[in-house]
Amino acid sequence: MKLYKIDITPYSLFRDIPSSYTVFGGLCWAYLILYGEDKLYNLLSQFENNNPPFLLSSLLPREEKNYYFPKPNLKAERKENSDLDHKSLKKINYVDLDTVIQVLDGKIKTEYELNQLLQQKLKEGKLKKISFLSKESLPHASIDRLYGTTQGSGTLFFDESVSIGESFLIVAVRDDEVKKELEAIVKLLQDIGIGGNRSIGFGKVKFGEFENFTQIENYFNQKTDIFITLSPLIPEPFTYDLQNSYYEYFTFRGAIDNNYNFQNVDIWKEKILYLKEGSTLKVKSQKNFYGSFLTAKNINGVKIFQYGLAFPLYIKGGTQ
Repeated sequence: MKLYKIDITPYSLFRDIPSSYTVFGGLCWAYLILYGEDKLYNLLSQFENNNPPFLLSSLLPREEKNYYFPKPNLKAERKENSDLDHKSLKKINYVDLDTVIQVLDGKIKTEYELNQLLQQKLKEGKLKKISFLSKESLPHASIDRLYGTTQGSGTLFFDESVSIGESFLIVAVRDDEVKKELEAIVKLLQDIGIGGNRSIGFGKVKFGEFENFTQIENYFNQKTDIFITLSPLIPEPFTYDLQNSYYEYFTFRGAIDNNYNFQNVDIWKEKILYLKEGSTLKVKSQKNFYGSFLTAKNINGVKIFQYGLAFPLYIKGGTQ
């Protein structure tokens, strides 16, 4: 597969940082509008049958043409009499491309070695502590139908939102036909928006052009038995050597988008376990794709899917 990076300039607030599954959902609704229901079902069936035509990273931070990646989660190692400032280093969530490549080349194998490099780069001014988001609380009003104000059953409340800086998305694409479809879809997605609260102007972004990302393409295509994921993944049973994997996890329960106008139904999907971006996972046996693409709900014969496929960058030499 070919790798492309797409620069993204946000110009509104978001409900939260758009993850790969949030972006995938937005792309699917845009695909439906542009190409119709039959083509959308065909697209989704390819993912369902473990033959995805493309893979997505989550949104990641950038500063102009400097691109940053989730800090790799590596084997913990502490040494006595270390001069590392662990408190400061713990606050680093994103690292530069050079650091990621040193990990992928097998030059850095432990958390201690990674922190040594990061501390040296901080001292030399070669690495910035990227602040990707800031949280804000916005006032909202619930209006009482009788009074037409916040009196009675109405109320004033605050809803948390986030503001994110310049970012980028990485897309792995099977062929040029898929790339052309995606280029058309993201143009439409600029008007639709990404994520929740789109009806009140959230999630607005401007997408740049699809640019070849040759610096990391080989790390994506040359498979080994250990990789770092750039997207949250839903782990498959019996796939990973968890004793030799290093990861964080979270649970997610999303709501169904109202584009289908479902009436009188439970809009909540089932709760799903994800492994976070930056997780380093060792597999028991190699496969073409990792993670899961699940049916999260079935409403009146309509399948509602949850995207949870890995965006892997493989560590050279494999087993560590």
